[in-house]
Amino acid sequence: MTRRIGLFLLAAGLGAATPALAVEVPTSDTVCAGEGAGRRCTVSTVQPFPDNRGGLGELSISAVRDAACTSLYIVFDEPIALARPVTLAVDGAPPQRFYTPRQLSDLADTLDKGPQTGAAPEVGPPEFTRFLSQVAAGAITDEVAGTEMLRRFAAIKEPRRIGLTCGPMERLLPLMRADRPLRLEFQRQANSATQLYHWPRLDRRTVEFRLGGLLEALDRAMPGS
Repeated sequence: MTRRIGLFLLAAGLGAATPALAVEVPTSDTVCAGEGAGRRCTVSTVQPFPDNRGGLGELSISAVRDAACTSLYIVFDEPIALARPVTLAVDGAPPQRFYTPRQLSDLADTLDKGPQTGAAPEVGPPEFTRFLSQVAAGAITDEVAGTEMLRRFAAIKEPRRIGLTCGPMERLLPLMRADRPLRLEFQRQANSATQLYHWPRLDRRTVEFRLGGLLEALDRAMPGS
């Protein structure tokens, strides 16, 4: 089975969450649909932050749970620079990086062709190279390579939103539930193609927040899940 299937499922999940992620969603809004094993709940909040230009920006943050897992989605109020790193650090865990659909698609292609051939994504972060080396060396078997890829790298960034699904969230959920602080770092998309050397700094954004209350609200919406 091609590794692309898992990526399509991730992209589908990112898209399915869109209606609940509009910036105008009120704080602590809860929306549920379906019954039994098909029940899906979304709890959303709006997080303001200083934009370092004397104004305020906003993030629309949603935690989504269904029978499969809990996912996290964040919508930005302005486009972000996809060529720059986007990271989410939870106190007590290494920062989680986010990847474009193209990067993940290239990684899936390389796995399908077989990393032992020496092929590698044309453009990819160092952690992709380390992962492919582990697969080629047999430290990660081919049978579980697709699942491991999603566990490590199922974190997508798009121009106006990011999504963190089952694998990465499984590692971070205990810390989030303990209300550990989160730190999101990204860069706003520049308004012009030409910038002076110091301008990119003005477009950097750092937002700190906690998700303990949001996850508690999700627990109330889906008790026993």
